[in-house]
Amino acid sequence: MLHRSFTLILVTVAVILATLLHTADAASRSSVKNILKVTNSLRAKHHAPPLKWSNKLATYAQNWSNRCVFEHSQGQYGENLAYGYPNWGSVIRDWYSEVKDYNYDHPQFNAGHFTQLVWKETTEVGCGAKVCNNLCPGCKLYTCSYKVPGNMMGDNWRYFKQNVIRP
Repeated sequence: MLHRSFTLILVTVAVILATLLHTADAASRSSVKNILKVTNSLRAKHHAPPLKWSNKLATYAQNWSNRCVFEHSQGQYGENLAYGYPNWGSVIRDWYSEVKDYNYDHPQFNAGHFTQLVWKETTEVGCGAKVCNNLCPGCKLYTCSYKVPGNMMGDNWRYFKQNVIRP
């Protein structure tokens, strides 16, 4: 009898875990689809090719978000961060809103989120988010990592002129 009860408990736990994992997978697939849709529609305005999703970059971004520290990782990838937004669409659109500050004729490093988002040589993106109550109650820290990294200044801003194209 004890063996049967234990087996029933194990089966119940397994079903609950499988349901939770399936729900998480469905939500993450939905987020990936939304991130790529919003990002690539904005990139298209600037004649930049669509980005592909990278699980490697997503893991990197998620690990960074999990730290709940609002600062750049200083890693090998391009990176955009934000917190306090309700969803990925609003985060990405806010990064893009820096377009109003960008001067195509005389680029300056004053619109870093925007330029990374539309950087023409960038080919892959991966993102992650985590609720970080230390930043603000219930807030998520959103991180996107990009390969090839954007915002490379060089000596004369030619990289910006080649990679951030006027609509």
